[in-house]
Amino acid sequence: MDFNYDDNQRMLFDMVDRFLTDKHDLVKREALLKDPAAEAALWREMAELGLMGAAFPEEVGGFAGSSADSFVVMERFGRHLVTQPYLYTAVIGGRLLIEGLSGDARQDAIGPVIAGERQLALAAGSTHMLRSAEDTSFTAAADGAGWTISGRMPVVLNGDRADRLIVAARTSGSTGEREGVTLFLVDADAQGVSRRSFRMIDAFGAAEVVLENVAVGGENVLGPVDGGVALVELALDHGVAAVCAEAIGAMEYLIPATAEYTRTRIQYGAPLAKFQVLQHRMADMYIQTQTAKSMALVAAMSLDGDAVERQRMISAAKVQVARSGKYVGYQAVQLHGGMGVSEELDIGHHYIRLNVINQLFGDSSFHLARFGALARPVAA
Repeated sequence: MDFNYDDNQRMLFDMVDRFLTDKHDLVKREALLKDPAAEAALWREMAELGLMGAAFPEEVGGFAGSSADSFVVMERFGRHLVTQPYLYTAVIGGRLLIEGLSGDARQDAIGPVIAGERQLALAAGSTHMLRSAEDTSFTAAADGAGWTISGRMPVVLNGDRADRLIVAARTSGSTGEREGVTLFLVDADAQGVSRRSFRMIDAFGAAEVVLENVAVGGENVLGPVDGGVALVELALDHGVAAVCAEAIGAMEYLIPATAEYTRTRIQYGAPLAKFQVLQHRMADMYIQTQTAKSMALVAAMSLDGDAVERQRMISAAKVQVARSGKYVGYQAVQLHGGMGVSEELDIGHHYIRLNVINQLFGDSSFHLARFGALARPVAA
């Protein structure tokens, strides 16, 4: 299996890296978090650069040759600690629009996303947990040719900035049943929608979302009525592959940053890098990162293939990336000493994000169980 980027992906990699090197260091990141207008302007610049299009195939107006192209973007985002909601809008929300709509309706929904004019957020069960897609907090009742939706969700990732919410609401059956959940496109400023915005520990935006008898038309249904869980699972598998790529970008930054610090930090009359036990730790950091990267690339390349194989590889990658990210992040912080947890150094910010990624869309326990349940039977 070839783990090297092709020429187009390499060009995309270099372009994103140059753009973020100029636009998004730690100081600028802190400034952006305090300035919504500047955040919105950066989002538009990213769209003009074509980054949104990397998550969409050519037939819907993007330029992705495969689902692995968004891996390239997310890897660079991890390197530069980007908090823009590319994951929630282009990767997860975009996949739901691709799979849930067709014809002119799909083009009308996707066009503004690629242009940077619209952001999306998924409100489906505990959005951060793949296991609970069927346990949505919203209910929808048929109302003539449309639907009326009500419910409350305390944490909707990117719910603070999204122009449109993709709401998973129970339309039949009981909580915990796979059948009976339907996806709806809801305008964030529609009558009956209210939001309370806040920042998560990793500086990403979120909101508590409340829907009170929100009316939507039948054209706002994504995918089949009562069949939304499978769509959410597919979109979140793409989300898992994306955050695995983001984690790789963070780990690949932490290794040289830590190595450089140990070369300049003098202890007991010698640089830390001279101590063999610390050299072994940094070698282990490198091994862990390369192991995780291999698994993450396999998962990204499985997204367009067989559904069962996709789920197996996604879960395998999530487990390995979680283990490797925890090790690499912890070692980087420890080898930096007190500097590693200071606000002024990006090491601690990477460590926080790696720990959040470990919990997003299912933790290691969940993905180990899913991998085991999908394991191929051994031939007699």
